[in-house]
Amino acid sequence: MGRDDDASSSYAWPDVDVRHWGAPRLPFPVTPTYRPRPDLVRLGGAAHGRIEREVLDADSDAPATLAAKLARLRRWPQRCVALDPALAGDPGAVRARVGAAANAIVGARAVGAGADAGPGGDEPASPLERAGDEILARVAGWAFPADPKAPFSLRALRPDAIPVLDWIASRPPAERPLHALALALQEDLAWMEAEPGEPARARLLHVCFPSGWDPAAKIGRDFASIHAPVADAELLRSSALALSRALTTQGPFVRFVWTVAPDGARSRHPADTPAPMPVDAGGPTPSEAATPTQGEAASPWFRCERQVSVPMPPGPLGDAAAALFLIRLHLAPLAAAAHTPERLATLRAALDSMSPATLDYKGLAARLEALRRWLDARASG
Repeated sequence: MGRDDDASSSYAWPDVDVRHWGAPRLPFPVTPTYRPRPDLVRLGGAAHGRIEREVLDADSDAPATLAAKLARLRRWPQRCVALDPALAGDPGAVRARVGAAANAIVGARAVGAGADAGPGGDEPASPLERAGDEILARVAGWAFPADPKAPFSLRALRPDAIPVLDWIASRPPAERPLHALALALQEDLAWMEAEPGEPARARLLHVCFPSGWDPAAKIGRDFASIHAPVADAELLRSSALALSRALTTQGPFVRFVWTVAPDGARSRHPADTPAPMPVDAGGPTPSEAATPTQGEAASPWFRCERQVSVPMPPGPLGDAAAALFLIRLHLAPLAAAAHTPERLATLRAALDSMSPATLDYKGLAARLEALRRWLDARASG
C-alpha cells in the first residue's frame, strides 16, 4: 500500500478483535469475454461460484479498512464526501436518509441471518445491528438512534472511538450522520434517489476508495450520466431508467466489477498522486529498484468491487424512490487472484477481448503487452 489513505497503522482505532470473522476473500468475476453490463444477481443467488446472501461483506480486515478510511478522510475529506446542494444545508434530511439506510441494511441482513453460518455454525459477521432503539456499530465502537426522525447523536461504546467521534463532531452538521454510517462499514456508500418517472440520481456519496472517479463530479447525476465515461457501456446507459426502477424497488441485488491496477493503493481518485510501482517479492529493495518504464507491469494488482443495491421501503421520502449502494473493494496482488492455469488463461482471454476504448478507459492500453508477458510467463512456469 503506497498512499495516504493506507496509513492506517498510525491510528489506534478501531481497537477490536474480529479475527473470528475470517480472512478476506478475493472474488474473481472474470469471464473470457469482457463486456460492461449490469449482471445483477438477487441476493441469495449464485454469483461467480458462490451463493451471495449477505448485504455486508465483512471480514477480519475490518479494523484496517476503517482506519484507512479515517486516515483518508482526515487528509482529503473533499475527495471522499459529496452531498447534493439541497441536502448539504439540511442536516435533518441527511439524517433521515442515513437512518433509513442503516435500518434497511439491518433489515435486509436479517432475512439471511443464520443461512450462511461459518465454521462451527457461527453467525455471519455483523458490523451493524439494531438493539432496541439504537443502531450499534460494533467495530466502529459507537451507537446512534435507530429512528430516522430522532435527533442525531452518537454514543461511544468503547474509549478508542471517542477521538473519532470528536472528529465527526468537527465536520459540517449535514456530513455527520453520513460519517457515522460510512465509518462503521468496510463498504463505501452511494445514496441514489428518484422522483416519479425520473431516473435515480446520486444525492449522497461517501466514497473513500473510488476506482478512477471523483465523487464530487457525480453528485446530482443519473445512472446514464454517471456511466457516460464507461467505454462500451451502451446497454448500461440505454437501460438507465429501467435499471433505476429495478434497483430502487426490487432486490437487494449484487454485482461485481474488476480491473488490473499498477499498484495496491486503495484509492484511485483522479487527484491522487500515483504511487511508485512496487517490485516483486524477492527482488531488489525499493531504494535499489529502477524506475519502471512506461507500460511496465511489475507486481500488478487485481482490483474487484462487490456492489450491492438495497432498496428503501416506501414512505419516508414521500413519492421518491431510493436505494443505497454499498461498494466493497477487494484488492490483492494479481498473483494471488490468478493463481491457477485456468484463471491465468481466463484473465488473458478477457484482456484480449477488451476493445481499445475499454483498455483506454481502464488505463490498461499502455500496459497491455507487459501484462500479457506477465500472464504468459506464469502460465508457462
